[in-house]
Amino acid sequence: MNAPPPVAGGAGAQPQTSGLAIASMVLGIASIVMCLGPLAGIPAVILGHKANSDIRKSGGAIQGGGMATAGLVTGYLSIFMIALWGMMAAVAVPNFVKARKAAQAQQCKANLNIIQDAKQAWAKEDAKSDDAVPFDAELFGPGKNLPEKPQCPAGGTYMVNSVKEEPSCTMHGTISGGRR
Repeated sequence: MNAPPPVAGGAGAQPQTSGLAIASMVLGIASIVMCLGPLAGIPAVILGHKANSDIRKSGGAIQGGGMATAGLVTGYLSIFMIALWGMMAAVAVPNFVKARKAAQAQQCKANLNIIQDAKQAWAKEDAKSDDAVPFDAELFGPGKNLPEKPQCPAGGTYMVNSVKEEPSCTMHGTISGGRR
């Protein structure tokens, strides 16, 4: 009534495919396709090595060497890609910081020019001397030359100075480039 269980390893028996080899290949492909990097790449490498070892020791009873190798290759490739991304970031980040600082300095100089123009208009409208120093309330606000005082994008503080002097910034200096 009950059939006897099949005998493993008998003549003509099909070799089994290694589950570790399948897992290694799946994780290796996922590490690249899904950008999982070392999260899936490292287990793919470990399982690939273990599967290759088991396949060699099985004497032909287990197959899947190609899948284990595919898992190893894609796992190592994903780990290498993470290292490559790290090197690219090490080069790119300082350049982005440098570009940001240059843009902030350029915007600051533009703000200083706007303040200088407002100061000159104030002096002309109110017949002020070149030594006169306007208060912020005389230049900035509703009904004034500028609706609000510009802000330095790098967090510096603007000093209006006298009419004959350029306005300055604690971070970027003056319009002509000198630092006060």
